Amino acid sequence: MPDLASHSEFLITLAVFLVAGGIVAYLSWADKRPRKSLEPRLFSGTPIVLLFGFIALLALVHLVNMGGLTTGHRPRL
Repeated sequence: MPDLASHSEFLITLAVFLVAGGIVAYLSWADKRPRKSLEPRLFSGTPIVLLFGFIALLALVHLVNMGGLTTGHRPRL
């Protein structure tokens, strides 16, 4: 396995993964909290959770690929 901690591409991808995962976790938690009033919320967090969840998934696949596991094309026999 290559030394990934010194590569800037790895560090940027890891940062994107952690930020996107943090946003998903926070918005998921905030959406499940009990409401204090019956006023509608300013925005729905669901589309944002889906968008950042997709970004986190892409970053995770990219991190796995940089670690040496191939998730793409396999040679045909």
